[in-house]
Amino acid sequence: MATQTGITISAPDAPFTIVTTVPRPTPGPTQALVKSLAVGINPVDPMQHHTGLLVTSYPAILGSDFAGVVLEAGSGCTRLKPGDYVYGCAPLGQNTFTPFQETFLVEENVVLKALGREGVDVEGLAGVGAGLFTAGLCLLAGMGLELSPDGTKAAEKDEWVVVLGGTGTVGQFAVQIARACGFKVAASCSPAKAEIAIKNGATATFNNRGGADEQVASIKEITGGNFGRIFDASTYGYGVMVAALEEASTAESKYLTSVDDWSPFNTPASIKEYRAELGHLGRLDEPIGAAVTKDIASWISTFEAHLAAGTLKPVEYQVVDGVGWDKVIEGINQQEAGPAKKIIVRTQTE
Repeated sequence: MATQTGITISAPDAPFTIVTTVPRPTPGPTQALVKSLAVGINPVDPMQHHTGLLVTSYPAILGSDFAGVVLEAGSGCTRLKPGDYVYGCAPLGQNTFTPFQETFLVEENVVLKALGREGVDVEGLAGVGAGLFTAGLCLLAGMGLELSPDGTKAAEKDEWVVVLGGTGTVGQFAVQIARACGFKVAASCSPAKAEIAIKNGATATFNNRGGADEQVASIKEITGGNFGRIFDASTYGYGVMVAALEEASTAESKYLTSVDDWSPFNTPASIKEYRAELGHLGRLDEPIGAAVTKDIASWISTFEAHLAAGTLKPVEYQVVDGVGWDKVIEGINQQEAGPAKKIIVRTQTE
């Protein structure tokens, strides 16, 4: 059996180890073998390291966001061929699909393909997957928004979407999606980061450091009550969401969506609740995994069209100096220290 280099952990919280004995996977009919070129570091990466969250076996190979190039395509692949640049988010905790190794597998129906090979920004693409997919789950599946299939931006509506945590990776993509769907966007963030939200398309911002009453008042002042959809990308805005929808919204239909899929919620019956569970991507033996995978597969061509057109775009990022697996470990350490921007690591040269 052919082997390759990768990063493994032997147990939860065990040190990362660079090894040369990782089995090289073989693609099935609808899969492709991808060479890892860059990875984006997400909060879930150190979380999996320390807790074993969603890890199916040890020694484990971690990783979530990636960009790479197809080396081999399965006999049933219709979208991918050798030489295609691909990017996205790996199914978490499944060793043959995770990108902290030389090559890994992707299912062609849930991976994004760069449209055109000239000037491919591998580093930028490596930071797209988890943020875009999570925002998509919350806004498209959870709120019922619709992106045009051809990548064009919808005409602006006289209606608002509220995004709490509008300058994190997921929040930035949420702002972009809502704007591409034609909605005005009120995004919460620290005043120092307001420019980031505006750059991503936010119509207005408000201070996320204020108390719940202050934030609800800001939402009402900005929107005039003309909103029925609010998304929390921060994981600590549930109380603000409920209060804003109950006290400040004039909409008949109300939607509350969140990246928090673990805390107990007690959402009023008048509000439709949705929580993103991207970690179950690819777990087709689970009802939530099957639903998440089906949703993301249905949006792939639309996301590709919008990214190619520029109506959706990668978020700002910082790159760890150098290339290699030791740099991935360095990037994870930087993530735990609290980065200013999305962290990208080049894993191998092309």
